[in-house]
Amino acid sequence: MKNQWKLIALLAGIFIGGATTGTLVTMRVLRKPPSSPRPPPSAELWTTQHLKRLTEDAGVQTDQLAAIKPIAAQRMEEQFLLRSRFLEENRAVRLLMEKEIAEKLTPEQRAKYEQMNREYHERMRRMERGERPPPPDRPREK
Repeated sequence: MKNQWKLIALLAGIFIGGATTGTLVTMRVLRKPPSSPRPPPSAELWTTQHLKRLTEDAGVQTDQLAAIKPIAAQRMEEQFLLRSRFLEENRAVRLLMEKEIAEKLTPEQRAKYEQMNREYHERMRRMERGERPPPPDRPREK
């Protein structure tokens, strides 16, 4: 009787271990592959996407689309230029901030701060190219 319970416990443990392993392997295999990089933003791309949404979501007809397309193209070009100017100005202000902060740090702190900034700028370049950011190397401490 005692050996029978040991056998049942052993078989239950093997079953649970197999089920767990199978679940983990399945989750790993069925994980979605990373999506392909997005094309860089452009006014033309924005216009196309906006017109597609108008057609699909708002039910805009072909004759209406002909009248709307030049308006959307012009305004999307304006938005794109505004965004570009904003990003350039934002980048300039950030670089100035980084320089001013670095002047107040000790040499050891400055080295760490400069490394942090290099990593940040690399992440931003990747995002601008439409790439997904790599997973973090370590969990952030709070």
